Amino acid sequence: MASSFPDPFQMWRDALTKIENEANDLGTGVLKSPEVVRSLNQFASLNIGLNQVLEKALERYLHRANLPTRKDVEALAEALQRIEARLDQALGHAPVAVAVAAAPTAPRPARTRKPSAAPAPAPAAAKAKRTRGAAKKG
Repeated sequence: MASSFPDPFQMWRDALTKIENEANDLGTGVLKSPEVVRSLNQFASLNIGLNQVLEKALERYLHRANLPTRKDVEALAEALQRIEARLDQALGHAPVAVAVAAAPTAPRPARTRKPSAAPAPAPAAAKAKRTRGAAKKG
């Protein structure tokens, strides 16, 4: 039995396809204009220039605040890796990642102990300590 109601999902797909096609046609037509292409090129150049200015200003600020920049931290990390590699080589150790991967893992024993049903009573020594502390205060 055929349904008399239109499929809303098909209507949505058709509308979306139509909008996409019209947007593609509009974009293609606009990008054929040399003025638009020139404006987009100028905007991209301005964006790159502003990013460079911001990066330099931030670098100067971090230098004044005696804080490392991202480049400084990356350089330190690379130097540390080189030093660690030389130490491993000099001491004859395998790299950590290789040593961990090569280490055999022992099978864990099965958990057979079951928790008790009743709570464990407090030890007598702890009770005596509490009563002595209360006697000293009083």
